Amino acid sequence: MNINRSGLFWGLLLIGAGGVALAQQMGYIDQFTDPRVWMGIFAAVSLLAFLNYALSGWRQWGWLFPAGIFGGLAVTIALATNNVDSAAVATPLFIGLIIPFAAAYLMDRARNWWALIPGGIMLFLALTTLLVDTAGGEWVGALFLFMIAISFLMVYLGNRTRLWALIVAYATGVLGLAPLMSVGGRDAAYFGPIFLFAVALPFFIVYFRSAQNWWAIIPAGVLTTVSVIAALAIAGLIRNANQGGYANALLMGGLAVTFVVVWLRHAKPWAKIVSIVLALVAVASVFFASYSQIFWPLAIILVGIYLFYTALRPKAA
Repeated sequence: MNINRSGLFWGLLLIGAGGVALAQQMGYIDQFTDPRVWMGIFAAVSLLAFLNYALSGWRQWGWLFPAGIFGGLAVTIALATNNVDSAAVATPLFIGLIIPFAAAYLMDRARNWWALIPGGIMLFLALTTLLVDTAGGEWVGALFLFMIAISFLMVYLGNRTRLWALIVAYATGVLGLAPLMSVGGRDAAYFGPIFLFAVALPFFIVYFRSAQNWWAIIPAGVLTTVSVIAALAIAGLIRNANQGGYANALLMGGLAVTFVVVWLRHAKPWAKIVSIVLALVAVASVFFASYSQIFWPLAIILVGIYLFYTALRPKAA
């Protein structure tokens, strides 16, 4: 006879729990006030659930949810009764929740890739309960972001076509650096330039993978230039109004170099004009640094005059 072990297990569990509760309400048995009784009950339920998992040929990983949860509760009660006064008493419960997700993923990595995400969250919660009493909030925040990054990285490695998972892993991994910037007296302001360069890095990778991706060097160059200028400003190397001209020169110079690469390496004639204009603006920014407040308005006016002239100039037949 084919027996539904799942229905049998939960049916007996509910009948037993209801019978005990009814007997307590009617006064036939005393209330279970000794935590060791509950520890034994939870351990027994966990063992029965694990036994059903074993009898299923180690394939019905859903049995590991009651096995892990009730087993974790039993260990949590044991720790609490032994005067463990910290957040670590909740760690076994989260470890118990990791087990079924790990089993699901290992049984069929192609179909059960999703189990890595909740499994990573449970692992983070387990580590948090262990570290929260000793580590600072910065480490906990960074750990959370790094665990998410690792989870999505594993999803990508399981199937290289899931580029969305790699993007999420990279983004959360970079953001995980932000809380750590203030650890050990570091200046968190430098995270801005680091983040900008981290955003530029994927564009560099796309650019160097194929010559057809010439467009990727433009956002890569712009973001890298801005990150360098921001780092110099935070370091105090660009402080006063006169040095603002040098910042403009660096910006225009970095952009000019970017378009020079597009011009020389990919034979784009329009990039030649852009790079020359940017280089001239960079040089002018250095020589007219003391007039930096009026330089850009004048430059905009000159560009407007040029466009106005080209619009009215008669076109050749």
